[in-house]
Amino acid sequence: MNTLTLEYIKSILPPRPDNSHKMTFGHVLNIAGSLHYRGAAYLSSLSALRVGAGYVTLASSPSVCDSVSALTPNVVTLPLLAHVTQRHDDAGQATDLLSTKMQPSNTQSSDLQAIDVQAIDKRAVLQLRDKLNQASVISMGSGLSIGHSTDDQLIISPNINPLANPPLSNKHLSNSHSQGLSVPDGNNGFFYALLTEIQANPNPVIFDADALNFISHLLHPSGPSKTSINLPKNSIITPHPKELSRLLNVDVSEIQAKRVHYASIAAKQLNTVVVLKGKHSVISDGERVFINPTGNSALAKAGTGDVLTGMISGFCAQGVSPINAACLGVYLHGLAGDIAAEDLSQYGMLASDLLNYIPNAILKVLAV
Repeated sequence: MNTLTLEYIKSILPPRPDNSHKMTFGHVLNIAGSLHYRGAAYLSSLSALRVGAGYVTLASSPSVCDSVSALTPNVVTLPLLAHVTQRHDDAGQATDLLSTKMQPSNTQSSDLQAIDVQAIDKRAVLQLRDKLNQASVISMGSGLSIGHSTDDQLIISPNINPLANPPLSNKHLSNSHSQGLSVPDGNNGFFYALLTEIQANPNPVIFDADALNFISHLLHPSGPSKTSINLPKNSIITPHPKELSRLLNVDVSEIQAKRVHYASIAAKQLNTVVVLKGKHSVISDGERVFINPTGNSALAKAGTGDVLTGMISGFCAQGVSPINAACLGVYLHGLAGDIAAEDLSQYGMLASDLLNYIPNAILKVLAV
């Protein structure tokens, strides 16, 4: 077990040759964002550029792409084929949510229409096929909101086995049946098709956030069957303790009590590099273990994990190995948070502020 140091981080920073062009430093394909999590797509895309990636393509629903394009000219966008989710009211009539108008405040709650549009269609994988082959690294899951999940629960119908019967059509995942609400599979079908498509991809793939929740439900479905998951060869997963708890089917308290042990177990079982986030983040490939000393409570804020995902993918794009890219990303992410907190306080720093302090963290490493 090794504690990361400034000297070690400097030794694994990728070179920056003068005789270079943007593709010298790699192409990140970032599949991220959804209606309510557009910021995650922005943060995970820009942070890859901040650590030196030459080119970033954000693939997402049209609304997310439009939002990110309005915020920055630095990210290329690829709007994916999307479909509109529908709800069935108590009378059993399907409602097109694009044409739904807000109801007056005195309307009964059972009559209200919940708007959630532009889930990515599974056929969008065909759009992505060339990009998946061209990209130096693929990152997926930041704000993707697979299967209309929340941080506490991902609802997959017990009648649907995503592997035995891939969700290639707009099959329903149901919740709140008592209110007459029937929700399609959201990005669940898209992610399953995507995971199938990249099985043989030789380049690094980083899985974050709801991508991990989807994988955990394939590993531990509500039914009796269990699925064997094969992640791409050079993959990295970035779970927080609760996400690792879902992946291993182990209580969070047990994970936290034995962080190094369970990070290593997950790395071996899934044949991947694991970044177990939290105080003194643990990085393991199943054989080696690194402990990160940087970071503070300023990083305990929404969006900072998306920045980390982008940083790791940005280093992978530059040809850094998955384990070293994870070490670089985690250390510099924490160091940027430390430097930002000195200026902004641990209370006031935002995830978007963190983007501006990544160069400061790199400069501190280079000065050693």
